[in-house]
Amino acid sequence: MAKIIQFHKTDDKLSQKFLHSIRLLLLQSKIFGFITFNETTFEPSKLHSFLNFLAVVAYLPAISYSVYSTAIYDTLLIYKATDIMILAGNVVYMVTAWVCATTKRDLFVDFLVKVIEFDAQLQAMGTRMNYTKWQKKILVQCLVRHVIVVANVGTLVYITLPKGSNMVVESMAYVLIMMNSVICHQTGELVLMLKARFTILNKLILSLVDRFKKSGARTSKQSNVEHLLTLSKICALHHHLSKLVRLFNDAFGLILLLMFAVSFVIIVISIFYLNVVLKTSVFYAIDVFNPLLANVTFVMNVVYICDACYSTIEEVKRTGELIHRIDTEDCDIRDEIEMFSLQIANEEVEFNAAGFFSINYTLIFSIIGGVTTYIIILIQLSNSIAEDY
Repeated sequence: MAKIIQFHKTDDKLSQKFLHSIRLLLLQSKIFGFITFNETTFEPSKLHSFLNFLAVVAYLPAISYSVYSTAIYDTLLIYKATDIMILAGNVVYMVTAWVCATTKRDLFVDFLVKVIEFDAQLQAMGTRMNYTKWQKKILVQCLVRHVIVVANVGTLVYITLPKGSNMVVESMAYVLIMMNSVICHQTGELVLMLKARFTILNKLILSLVDRFKKSGARTSKQSNVEHLLTLSKICALHHHLSKLVRLFNDAFGLILLLMFAVSFVIIVISIFYLNVVLKTSVFYAIDVFNPLLANVTFVMNVVYICDACYSTIEEVKRTGELIHRIDTEDCDIRDEIEMFSLQIANEEVEFNAAGFFSINYTLIFSIIGGVTTYIIILIQLSNSIAEDY
């Protein structure tokens, strides 16, 4: 922690600009218990760790009551089992997220500090991050997300209240929707933070490519030395960002694994319930909206995270293509390009969910296939149980 404080003293102005640009994101995460450190000094907050402990203590009895209420409710066993599966995933997901906010706090802090270090080195090369633009982007997405979540939860409450549903059980679903949105916003913005910096490095490489094209064979020895120095700095910064991707996986991989698992279960069960509603002889439009609204935010967040991770890795791969566009006869620069290319190939940068699977568009297609398979199984199982009754 002393190292972090010392860093802020040496690069105070830059760190303040960076932290100001993501203050809303950190504040939102702190309100929901996903940050347990001071967002200015990065010092651990005992108060927020204690509040997280209280949240876990309060959440467990509420979930236990919800499971009990679901178990004694007079309905088919398959409906009880699916509801209890959602509640079980809910509690594991939320409790793990709150616990990780404390146990993986140092990894999160280290991630932010290393991002600031990258920006400082980038600034030393004469390139500055547009923090104002980033701040506005976070604000817009935060507002859009909250509007969608409030509208979603509000509509679900409007639908379930007249039915006399157990509001303790229903509120667990509403809490999960809100918490999941905040987690996905936080992790998604951190991924896009890395993407923006990979993009800047690619622009710097493109500028080198243009310089070599314009100068051609007339490139002087002095110019080659300058280009070699610039390329070596870009190589070092690219390696720095690649390590940040691995650090992100260590800090948030488990949470993302649970996010995808819970989202998968909810999507499967919601579509199964929709099928049940549509198979009844008489149903109302409002009954169709309930299962659709229950999974809309989860689908959106799965696509959002997969898209953010995929597009970031595409920027990493693009770097390997761009460096080979540099046309030069200088042996030192060619050696640097070869080393840079080997570095990218050996690092094999990817975002993953605690090492279980890679996070990209392939995951979306795997989820679609899995959802289809399990819906068919649930429909067949429900039909056989209904016949027995």
